[in-house]
Amino acid sequence: MQLKDIIVCVVSASVDASAIDLGHQIAMDCDAHIACSAIGILQSPVLYTEFGMGAAPVGLLNHENALINRFFAELKEVLDKRFPLIELRPDKTYSPNLESRVATIARYADIAVIRAPSKEESHPYIQLIEAALLGSGRPVLVAPVDWNPGPIGRKIVIGWDASAEAARAMHDALLLTSEDAEVSIVTVDARSGSLDHGDAPGLDIAAHLARHGLKVELRNEGSLGRSTHEVLMQVATDTNADLMVLGGYRHSRLQQSLFGGVTRSMLRDVRLPLLLSH
Repeated sequence: MQLKDIIVCVVSASVDASAIDLGHQIAMDCDAHIACSAIGILQSPVLYTEFGMGAAPVGLLNHENALINRFFAELKEVLDKRFPLIELRPDKTYSPNLESRVATIARYADIAVIRAPSKEESHPYIQLIEAALLGSGRPVLVAPVDWNPGPIGRKIVIGWDASAEAARAMHDALLLTSEDAEVSIVTVDARSGSLDHGDAPGLDIAAHLARHGLKVELRNEGSLGRSTHEVLMQVATDTNADLMVLGGYRHSRLQQSLFGGVTRSMLRDVRLPLLLSH
C-alpha cells in the first residue's frame, strides 16, 4: 500500500510552517492528497444561568472566535500559494475536547503530520501528538520546529527494542521509504538470549527489511552512560539521516511524565522528522 492521504494538524499559520512544509514535501514525493486541519481552540468556558449565557463569557467567546477566524484567513493565504493544492479544513473545538477531536481527524488519513513542541512552547503540541498517536490508530510524523525542506526516507534510523510498537513503526515507515533507501537499525544495550531480542539482537528485523530490497545496516550500540535518546541522535548525526523511526509510548503517558522515557525525551529534542507509531 502506498501513502495517498496526508493530514497536517496546525494551530498557527506561521508557527506551524515546518509541519506544512513537511506534509507538502511527502505529498509531492508520494503523489498524495494533502489536507490541512486548522484547529481553532476555544478556551473560554460556556457558562449558563437561568437567563441564558453570561455576558462576560459571551464577550470572551466572541473575541476568541474572531482570533480563530483570522487564523483561518491567514492560513488560507499561505496554502493558496502552494502547488499541488493543500485542502483547508477549518475546525473549532473547546480545549477539553481537543484530544478526542484530533484523534478523530487523524483516523481519516494514512498519516498525520504535526509540529514538534518547542522549548518555549510545548502546549498544545504535546497534546496534539499524543492524541493522534494514541487515539487514531495512525502513525504520526513530527516535524522539527526549524525543518529545512529536503528529501525524506532516503537515510533512515530505526530505533529497535523488539516491541510491538517498534514493529508497527518500522512497517509504517515503509510508506515513506524510497526504493534506494539506506536503513540503520539501532538497538541500545540489547542482550543476546533475551526473550524479545533472541540470540542475535536486531538480526531478524534487519533480514526482514532486506527482503523488501532495502540496504540495511545493523548497529547494536552500548549506551556507555548515555540515554537511549542520545545514542539514537548520535547515529542519526553519523549517518546524516533524514528520518527517525520509533515505537511511541511503550510505557503509559503517566509513567513517561513521572519517570521520563524515550518518546518524551525525543519530543523535547526533535532535530529531524520523527515517525512515531503506537
